[in-house]
Amino acid sequence: MAFQTSKDTKYMQLVLSDTTVIKELLTYRGSIDDTNFNQGICATNSLKMNTDVISLFADLDELIEKSLNEEQILLLEYIVKDYSHYTIGKILGIPVKTVGSRFNTICLRIKQENDRQWRKVTYINTLHLKTKRCSKCNDILPATDEFFSLNSSSKDLFHSQCKKCKK
Repeated sequence: MAFQTSKDTKYMQLVLSDTTVIKELLTYRGSIDDTNFNQGICATNSLKMNTDVISLFADLDELIEKSLNEEQILLLEYIVKDYSHYTIGKILGIPVKTVGSRFNTICLRIKQENDRQWRKVTYINTLHLKTKRCSKCNDILPATDEFFSLNSSSKDLFHSQCKKCKK
């Protein structure tokens, strides 16, 4: 573990399967991490954080990329830059109330993707379940009805595309 300061101890218990944690990390990210979604960039504030915190933000960036569309990422960038909901609403042409509800949806989507990734790894690496490759995204996923829709005419009883790609 890298050098840890008293500032970093507050991040020790943070998990990305809690929407409150995700919301706080995103809301205060601009003051904590000045890379702001630029993976691989070594920024000045990043050097002051330990590797656990840097890793947490890297994982968060990966979940954002996998779970959000461009419109949601744009709204998120304004939140990270500490714009008020009123200002974001004016820029995007949406009601202020909608900004808050979309932010809640963004946090929920990130949590759901984190949970999905956790289940994927657990099913494959710990439970050693049979896997199947999605024909669209090429992800190797557990061959379960949680990841693939049932298809009685298929040899393995699952559709060739995962549920995420079929949406």
